[in-house]
Amino acid sequence: MSSYATPYRSAAALFEAADLMHVAGNWLRAVAKSLEAWLERRRLAMRAMHDFDTMSERDLKDIGLTRGDITRVAWGASDHYHRSM
Repeated sequence: MSSYATPYRSAAALFEAADLMHVAGNWLRAVAKSLEAWLERRRLAMRAMHDFDTMSERDLKDIGLTRGDITRVAWGASDHYHRSM
């Protein structure tokens, strides 16, 4: 039985459909927001990787990095996180 108190079954069905669409819309909005945040992090990481890739071995060594560290650092992983894996 419907949770909407109305003598009209079609109206109750429409309310339920509207509720379902509202929930789906909220879920889709959350998914889109997460995707947008991930794309922004990816864009920043790609820019950082490009910047690191243009640096010489000496420049990387001066800041305590090797070529193998570039991806991890560009994506923002800490040394602690990397070592614990």
